[in-house]
Amino acid sequence: MNPNQFNSPYVQDLAWLVEGHYIVQDFDLNAYWYPDIMDRLMRLDASPESLNSAISSCKSHFLGSYFETLFSYAIRHLSTLKVVLEHIQIANDTRTLGEVDMVVKTPDGQLHQFEIAIKFYLERKDLAPHHWVGPNKNDSLLKKETRAREHQLEILNTEEGRKTRHHLVGEQEIQPHLLIFGRLYYALDENNITEINGRNYDVGYWVRASDFPSITGNFSYMKLLEKPHWMAMENELNSAIYISLQSVYSFIRIINEDCRPSHFALWHDNDQINTVLFIVPDTW
Repeated sequence: MNPNQFNSPYVQDLAWLVEGHYIVQDFDLNAYWYPDIMDRLMRLDASPESLNSAISSCKSHFLGSYFETLFSYAIRHLSTLKVVLEHIQIANDTRTLGEVDMVVKTPDGQLHQFEIAIKFYLERKDLAPHHWVGPNKNDSLLKKETRAREHQLEILNTEEGRKTRHHLVGEQEIQPHLLIFGRLYYALDENNITEINGRNYDVGYWVRASDFPSITGNFSYMKLLEKPHWMAMENELNSAIYISLQSVYSFIRIINEDCRPSHFALWHDNDQINTVLFIVPDTW
């Protein structure tokens, strides 16, 4: 499946989700997508009103909320799984303890709890064991996975969780699973730039702003990727710019002044995206 064959950016991201770009995968969704899922996506791309409406109803502008909306739509409309409950809060008399992202029922009647996330982690070997970190460095893969397994995926086994579960689904067993979608980014320099394999979007790279000019000779165009569309990659150059000395130093200045990493797609030529890249401030 090639997400770029679809016109709607939402359908492109939905197709990317269905392809299964996992960082952590406890459950095989491939066994439950409809056999004619490609035809369903093509029809949806021709008439995306229902998907557009679902996205519009999402109150939050955050990437995580956008992805949760896509995931919910995919399970409800593109799979044989039945959503039993979604975004159910577990609370006691004084506070909210946590939330269950989703519980689904398989065609054979089994119940499964999904804790889902979309994450983009950059490798910093010097920060091990938290060596996969988010662009803002406040998050790490180890922190996310540990929290999910020790808290979110155990919350239905707490006293309050058991009461909620009994009220909603009775005493049937619910199997917990963690699904983290996303992409891992490796440090890029002149030594490994020849290893880049175009169109392998499960892998990305990152580089410090002051080191960016040293690798720009390997690319011709670059495009700033805006949230929430960090998943599927468009190949069109409609909003890309030719990499000039002026544009390079303009980006370096902006990134260092803003102190936040920026996410780009880069091309060798005007045909196919070659890689995705975070340019991070020199102080990152």
